[in-house]
Amino acid sequence: MSRGDSDETRKAERSRRRIAIAWTLVVIWAAIVWFLGTDAFSLRNTSDVMGVWLDWLIGDMDYRTRYRIYLGARKAAHVVEYAILALLTFRAALITAHRHQIATACSAALFIVATLASADEARQALSDARTGSPWDVLIDLTGGVIAVTGVLVISRRMRGAPQTQPTA
Repeated sequence: MSRGDSDETRKAERSRRRIAIAWTLVVIWAAIVWFLGTDAFSLRNTSDVMGVWLDWLIGDMDYRTRYRIYLGARKAAHVVEYAILALLTFRAALITAHRHQIATACSAALFIVATLASADEARQALSDARTGSPWDVLIDLTGGVIAVTGVLVISRRMRGAPQTQPTA
């Protein structure tokens, strides 16, 4: 085996390892998101902890205001957790795809986000402590779309505008 073959073998092995790690992170984060969708993290079970934080940060407030803040914080958390899932999936698909990398990465990221969000809301619809809603799927998908759009905008800006040669 020549030195070139050995380098190619090592490079291929590193690539396989990177891909495996990237998809493992997707699976781990999806499991975390799935766990956060259980009854243990329902509003009923988390409001006491959030109440302590709100009392410390803001102080005394009426019930309606407190509920709106709880709801806003919970929906914002959904956007963030699904944005992270989209970013991890985008990266994993990007380094895995051989052709049409950007399109594949975008499609895979949004497909995984939509699938997990739909499954999670379907499960919550069957729970006594939670409520499943198509609107929540839309909120989750919004997090994924924001993340993927952000990656596309940033990567496009990093490539920069084409350089023009000054004319003399």
